[in-house]
Amino acid sequence: MSFNADQLYNLLPAVHRVRDAEQGYPLRQLIEVLADQTAVLEENLEQLYDNQFVETAAPWALPYLADLLGVRGLNTRQGTTLNARAEVGHTVAYRRRKGTAAMLEQLARDVTGCPARAVEFFERLAATQHWNHPRPQCRGFASLRDASALEFFNTPFETAARTVEVRRIASGRGKWNIPNVGLFLWRLRAFALTRSPLAPALVSGRHFRFHPLGLDAPLFSRPETESEITQLAEPGNVPLPFTKRLLRGAAVDAAAFPNHHLCFHPAAAYYGPGRSLALELAPAAPGASPTLVPAEKIILCDLADLHGDAADPAKVTGWTHENDGIADGFVLLDPPRGRVVFPLAQDPNAPPLGTFHHGFSANLGGGEYDRVNSFLAGQPRLVAVVPQVVTEPLSHATLAAALAAVLPTLTALEPKSGLIEITDSGRHALTLAKLAVAEGQLEMRAGDGRRPLVLLTPPAAPFEINGSAAGAVSLNGFLLGGAALKITGGLGVFRVRHCTLTSQLVVRVDGTLSDAPPPPPCVDIDSPGTRVEFENCLLGPIHAGRDVTLSFRNCVIDARGAANPALRDDHATAGPSRWTLENCTVIGRVDVGVLALASNTIFLGDTVNVQRRQEGCVRFCWLPPGAQVPRRYRCLPAEGGPDTRPQFTSLEFRDAAYAQLSG
Repeated sequence: MSFNADQLYNLLPAVHRVRDAEQGYPLRQLIEVLADQTAVLEENLEQLYDNQFVETAAPWALPYLADLLGVRGLNTRQGTTLNARAEVGHTVAYRRRKGTAAMLEQLARDVTGCPARAVEFFERLAATQHWNHPRPQCRGFASLRDASALEFFNTPFETAARTVEVRRIASGRGKWNIPNVGLFLWRLRAFALTRSPLAPALVSGRHFRFHPLGLDAPLFSRPETESEITQLAEPGNVPLPFTKRLLRGAAVDAAAFPNHHLCFHPAAAYYGPGRSLALELAPAAPGASPTLVPAEKIILCDLADLHGDAADPAKVTGWTHENDGIADGFVLLDPPRGRVVFPLAQDPNAPPLGTFHHGFSANLGGGEYDRVNSFLAGQPRLVAVVPQVVTEPLSHATLAAALAAVLPTLTALEPKSGLIEITDSGRHALTLAKLAVAEGQLEMRAGDGRRPLVLLTPPAAPFEINGSAAGAVSLNGFLLGGAALKITGGLGVFRVRHCTLTSQLVVRVDGTLSDAPPPPPCVDIDSPGTRVEFENCLLGPIHAGRDVTLSFRNCVIDARGAANPALRDDHATAGPSRWTLENCTVIGRVDVGVLALASNTIFLGDTVNVQRRQEGCVRFCWLPPGAQVPRRYRCLPAEGGPDTRPQFTSLEFRDAAYAQLSG
């Protein structure tokens, strides 16, 4: 029972309260002190009771609860997949469900951070069944007519029965046996893009691709969270690339659309607001909401390339089935390729919007994931670029207008810093030829949970960023296309975080990347004394001039070929730059002056040549044969050991498993 000062004071006899009033209420003041301490004691008792439960325990009590459960090495870091409270709570669930497939699945998910599925292989064995224990789902023959079941053949979700394998599962050769249990992990994750403008594919105005750069890329399903720990993962609980069978829903009315090869609409479980996929038409008027294309007006089909030009057989003239259902206003969708065809030509200035998910293996290159910890602190002013809000005086319609408003304040107001934030995942053009920051710190970033495409125009000439030693420029969360970046003038700091720089990519009309000559550098630093920082980025070749300090952390630098220059120091002999690489993958040749540190990095190029090898260190790296680097520590291939070479799932930029080491 809780008591406040009035309640305690009223418990005193009236005579004492009268005398206390005559003396100026000294007794009441004592009662108030006692009431405050009673409240502290009551709160302490309540917290002690709450500390007995992991859901309500104070952070300091979690290690003690973990010790009672025998949990060692409790994870206390912030921003990790499994925090300390969840780890202790899940350990309780492990103990309660010890030995079950659901517990093994949850444990695999918590340890790796990847979606998991546990499979008890004895349930998939074909055997003579006893009358008392029938298993109708375990048939000795697979039905070739059940296309939905065959969709998951040789996956954790297959329903086909297997004959027993007597080879050991530890060797990875035999798994279909009575005592065996398998844990399957999905290393690819589904990353969302919300209301991203579709990229025009052909000149018709009807053909579009979901990828912002106009690449063919598969769409992925958004995994739904399992409601109970006892539930085993199903196809809807893991990120899967969409196929027409996986996405299919209601059948198309044969009377309205007689073609039998196009017979399904998208399933309601995957299509619509808040789902894995949605198509919207751009608003007709400023301030209006986009119009959702109903699932009944979308048909799943195959939109492969058509080659019909006799003079140039390789020329793409259109897509298959592109005119089917055009009279009835149907939208055609090809999820494995990420293509869509509309019945009517769309306004190029207001293209359709797509909400979808694409696959990737890590939080790199920007995306609608949590990036708050990468934002710079202490920014006093905010300029929201898009959408322009009438009631918000700091919003602007274009990046150029926002820069024109912010740059004068960097030198006129204290503190000398400014912030420009893009608040959507749309497409924005920066039409300036140069950005000058003589003083102060300018941060340009995408809002948390956003990944916009910023096109630097015109693309023929590089976009120049210059300034003095007192100036700093930071980019965060962008997909940059168009022109390359050139840093000049002795800028103090140039910082890039969670960005993808694609100025060197040339997209063919068929949605693939061109195998053009060696790509030019996406960033060229000709700015003595500048400190350049790249974190969690996907980059093209980087060239540095005299006396530049460069650091790369959690980056992929891709020159699109082992023989192409990826990292180059233009003044490696006189006035070399200092390079630091941590947790990176470099695809291409490396020719630098000073390699201060290379740690946990794969150099996948023909050569690695460092001019000054008496300083610096290379540790825990893979290096090509004949690499000229500073002293090594535990690098591969080891001297006298086997000539190992890292294998990647894919080195194609448009693939979901891009730059992912093979299993």
